[in-house]
Amino acid sequence: MKEMKLSAIYQADGKTLEYAELGLNPYTGCSHNCSYCYNKREGRPQGPYDQPAKKASIKNIQHDLLMLERDHDRRPVYISFMGDPYDIGRANNSHIRDILMAFRAYDHPFQILTKGGMLAARDFDLYGHDDSFGVTLTFDNDADSRRFEPGAALPKDRIAALLEAHNRNIHTWVSCEPVLYPAQTLKLIEMTHKFVDLFWVGKLTHYPKMEEKIDWPKFRSEVEALLQKCGKEKGTGYKLLHQLIEAR
Repeated sequence: MKEMKLSAIYQADGKTLEYAELGLNPYTGCSHNCSYCYNKREGRPQGPYDQPAKKASIKNIQHDLLMLERDHDRRPVYISFMGDPYDIGRANNSHIRDILMAFRAYDHPFQILTKGGMLAARDFDLYGHDDSFGVTLTFDNDADSRRFEPGAALPKDRIAALLEAHNRNIHTWVSCEPVLYPAQTLKLIEMTHKFVDLFWVGKLTHYPKMEEKIDWPKFRSEVEALLQKCGKEKGTGYKLLHQLIEAR
């Protein structure tokens, strides 16, 4: 990272690099308890969901933003690759708002990804022109959502947050990853494409028995056709993650 000594913001790598080059994890734990969580499935260390990560203090973040400003580095910072900035388990915590206020003070772009639904709307006033708000959409019904992601906001609440962000002229995006039920993913895209600017689509991993039941090349063809029908252009309106592209 151009030899900058950053404390909280870091250079992403591996799979996460597809989403963004810079990351910030305000929390390392999560109360949403999603069974498909790649951090949990890969045995990554998990901190308490209701306490900020030690590195992610406001002081450290302000230091990093100053370093990036001095280096004229305007790359967006992805919040977050671990934990959820709007974990429902700590609904009254203001730490993420303090973080976004620091980003606003330095006018540095950020990308939010959450399953916290409308809980995130309280901070929409802090978004600038280059910032973006995203949610994970995996299921089109409450029953499956409660089964696989029991602590997260229900799909309709996440969709409501996307619509609210869109109405406030905030750039919106959706992570359709992992895909567990292709038909539901296609339906979710049809339901939301009018107020979502960018879709990321990635396959299911860590569940070999479920993965092998899905015809990934067929799904890839179907989802691209649908996205193009919805007026989304590859690269700007949708992106396919490499595991889906390479799936046979």
